Amino acid sequence: MKTAATIALVCTTALSCACGALHAAAPSGCTSIQGVAPIFGGIQFGAAIVGIFTNYSGNGDGCADCHTTNGGTTAPTGDLDLDPADSPSPYRNLINVQSPWYPGYAYVVPNHPEQSLLFMKMDCDNPGAGARMPLDNYAGGLTVQQIALIYDWIAEGAPAGTTDGVFRNGFDIRGFAQ
Repeated sequence: MKTAATIALVCTTALSCACGALHAAAPSGCTSIQGVAPIFGGIQFGAAIVGIFTNYSGNGDGCADCHTTNGGTTAPTGDLDLDPADSPSPYRNLINVQSPWYPGYAYVVPNHPEQSLLFMKMDCDNPGAGARMPLDNYAGGLTVQQIALIYDWIAEGAPAGTTDGVFRNGFDIRGFAQ
């Protein structure tokens, strides 16, 4: 019995230390997305998510305004390139990629928005690593619907292509005679 208690204490302590190393501070000041109906399929990375990176404001302002290499001529802000005009694509820069600025944090952990630095930084005033993005509410910041869309995409597994739903193999069948 004493051995089991000792093993439990060691495991609990190790788990606490591991979690502490990954997340120095719990996120706070987060936007509630509870009032936004979840999207369970049909999220396209190339249209919906990259669209946020390039034009979340509707006026051409996007994450890629700062997070770009400008065709390889500069270093992207925060060492994160979200510009689809640059190579490699933003998708390859995000999925299971550790942040060089925040060791222990991956930008996107498929199926786990709560563990994804991208979501935490877009959703929380104090994400536990750096500041809310877009910085200083640039171009009015993200809407709660855009934040919820990022969450839903990550929760769906952060697919590169389309998820299930009304989209089939990249072709939207709505509006065409069947």
